[in-house]
Amino acid sequence: MNASHASSPRSRLHATRVIQRLALLLLLASSASCTTSTAVGRSAQELELARNRQRWVSARIHDYEFDFRRSCFCLPDATEQVHIVVRNDVITSVVRTRDGQPASTQFTVWPRVDELFADVQQLLEQPAERLDVQYDPTFGYPRTIVADIILMAVDDEYSLTAGNLRRLN
Repeated sequence: MNASHASSPRSRLHATRVIQRLALLLLLASSASCTTSTAVGRSAQELELARNRQRWVSARIHDYEFDFRRSCFCLPDATEQVHIVVRNDVITSVVRTRDGQPASTQFTVWPRVDELFADVQQLLEQPAERLDVQYDPTFGYPRTIVADIILMAVDDEYSLTAGNLRRLN
């Protein structure tokens, strides 16, 4: 009688429901852990941003020059590699590195280092679905920012590269 009871339609239905409930619990638990790890990842990125921003502020650099490049679905003028000179926290010169001629400012804005930090902050607040930032080990400024706002969207991703930063006297 026990063998026939175990294989009855009612007991199989009960076992199926138990398995479905366990599967649902496992699914919910795994999705909760993904959310937690994402929150932890964002928190770590926010801490890294704050730490590197403080490194930049502590360096007290207000006169500097650096190379910059934007990669995006933008007008060609906006994606040229440029050399930016900043004096007293104001951009005084932006020239194309390929020929030394002034870069266009008609359809694009060229950033100062503090604006690169602001871009990372904004991406963390949006939040972007993908954000990779590499900071300069000496001065802390963002050397590369790779962002994809919506993973499944086309043409919303971009990257910014800053390098060869040199303090000016």
